[in-house]
Amino acid sequence: MFSFLLLFAMPWSAANEFDAYVKRAEAQPVMTAGATIEVKGGLIHDWSAEAFVPDRTPEQVIAVLQNYDRYREIYPEVTASQLLSKDGNRFRAALQLKRKKILTVILNTEYEVEYRAVGDGWWRVASRSTKVVEADGGDNGFLWRLNAYWAITPEPGGVRLQCRSVSLSRDVPMGLGWAVKPLLREMPQESLAAMLSATVKALR
Repeated sequence: MFSFLLLFAMPWSAANEFDAYVKRAEAQPVMTAGATIEVKGGLIHDWSAEAFVPDRTPEQVIAVLQNYDRYREIYPEVTASQLLSKDGNRFRAALQLKRKKILTVILNTEYEVEYRAVGDGWWRVASRSTKVVEADGGDNGFLWRLNAYWAITPEPGGVRLQCRSVSLSRDVPMGLGWAVKPLLREMPQESLAAMLSATVKALR
């Protein structure tokens, strides 16, 4: 069992760089990503993945994504979930996430999510974190921000899902890289793949 006594508050410079990065990312018309970017005091993780699901429609995908009360049954990292509010195509949801890789981290998170029909059956979904805290009250910086962007496109014979995850964590603390590096650098990509796989499974 590992225990870290040092706690790290999120530096304003990292938060500002993340906000600027997200602004540029959201202005892009295509879902291209795949990098971990070092910023002052943190790491921005930008990854994308896609899948084709036969014999399904965008509306069926939207139904899965909007069923927040069942997220703990659908997504392996979600241990508790709750829809907080709904106003048209705008949702607020709370998720408790459990991430385990050498260390186990439990995070209480909240999101504002916007669903937007963009014509010809296409949907865009933007999920932006408004709260990310460690359940034990610590702040080791395993995750400070977590946004997700979906493009849901009808195609002959099914539907194509594209998901882009943009998150912010602290950089690897000196001397702790052997234990923390897999959490900070590898887990965002693995979590994205698991989320997309679970969505596809729920549709089947």
